[in-house]
Amino acid sequence: MASHRWFAPISTLLITALAAIIRIANLANPRLLVFDETYYVKDAYTLGLFGSERNWQDNPNPDFESGILSGYLEGAAYVVHPPFGKWIIWSGLELFGADSSFGWRIATAVLGVLMVPLVILIARRLIGYNFFAAIAGLFMALEGLSITLARTAILDSNLAFFALLGFYFILLDTQTWSSRLQKTKSSALRFRPWLLLAGISLGLATGIKWSGLYFLAVFGLYTFVVDLWQRGRIGIPRILAVGQGALNAITLMVPALVSYLVTWLGWILGSNGWGRNAKATWYESLWAYHVNAYSFHTGLDSPHPYQSNAFGWLISLRPTAFFFERYEADSACGLLSNCTVALTAIPNLVIWIGGLMAIIWMALQLRHKFDPAALAIISGFLAGWLPWVFFLNRTAFQFYAVAYAPYLAIALAFALHAYWRKGVARKLRSRNGAIALVVFATVFVAIYFMSIWTALPVPHLIWQLQMLFPFWV
Repeated sequence: MASHRWFAPISTLLITALAAIIRIANLANPRLLVFDETYYVKDAYTLGLFGSERNWQDNPNPDFESGILSGYLEGAAYVVHPPFGKWIIWSGLELFGADSSFGWRIATAVLGVLMVPLVILIARRLIGYNFFAAIAGLFMALEGLSITLARTAILDSNLAFFALLGFYFILLDTQTWSSRLQKTKSSALRFRPWLLLAGISLGLATGIKWSGLYFLAVFGLYTFVVDLWQRGRIGIPRILAVGQGALNAITLMVPALVSYLVTWLGWILGSNGWGRNAKATWYESLWAYHVNAYSFHTGLDSPHPYQSNAFGWLISLRPTAFFFERYEADSACGLLSNCTVALTAIPNLVIWIGGLMAIIWMALQLRHKFDPAALAIISGFLAGWLPWVFFLNRTAFQFYAVAYAPYLAIALAFALHAYWRKGVARKLRSRNGAIALVVFATVFVAIYFMSIWTALPVPHLIWQLQMLFPFWV
């Protein structure tokens, strides 16, 4: 059945439809600015009006949430993240109105949905089997951290999308280049156009959050390592990979820089942005702005009740609660007389723990046999996680891990495919059963946590049961 020519498009369509329902249904609730939406939605609104962010009067949220949008001030706001993520949010405000909580979140939700078919395309290239590519897409559709972040107008889900898009172009490049080397065995330097598209995508990711730079660096290094391996495998001198690597770096970095600067055009072309006139020229002013923002990011150590470091992310030690409210005899409860509405970024634990185990297994396998596909998945995970190990004392949150969530979904599907092909169980039927059990467990966990991922009203007891550990509360 998986080999049928209609299986791939139909399964992709159905899984994407499921992802869309989960990420867009009830999107307007809560009808309040939750967590960092208080910054990014209002910043996006003034960004669209003036080309750069503005300060707001004291306690502006109640008025803004009720549709009174005039509470901004003339003074420019100092913000520490680049503009592109807020331009994405602005597109939803422009389409549906800044007075609509649906409009605040829809653009982020759409990109969150699009990550699912993108995961399927990537998994199909890495695994080479439609059924397990579909499983990877299903895992992504049901991954809780990705669901919650896609339903919230903050930056990290958008960063994850553009990093993943860059990853897809990187895979197209390395596979195309490997095929060419295999056929021609030529050591001549070549311009690789897929890298240009990867550079644009990763430049836009960096234009959302500087964390995009980690993906640019790691994926660039990945192309060099694969080229080095491929040349050695077919008998071309490996030293020649250095020149190609330098050309690849230029092909990645120049469009990344250009696309990053394009995201700042509102600030560059205007005259009222924060720090815009600090120096004689726009580029000197922009550099001074970046130096200032860098100092903020590296020195951020303010305590927060939901802060969590990179090692805690691996096992979901401290999920971030975006919203929590108990209602009595309120319309928010629907048919319930009393209810709790919560929005908490808890990952799907089957994918989270299973994907991490798959990453570790693939890393161990690389010690014995080089596999570009496995290395690609590991690279995506490391780009999203490893840099944060060097900032353990910085105030950080578990939802930053959404940037590497797609690679856990792909890793788990990759490992299941390897198990299906030559697993410890002798009988194929037993292996099929084990894989079905993992998929069933993923679906079960998704159903169990769905209300807290999508801000659905439930009896308070349900929320208490979802808080599996005291340190989650």
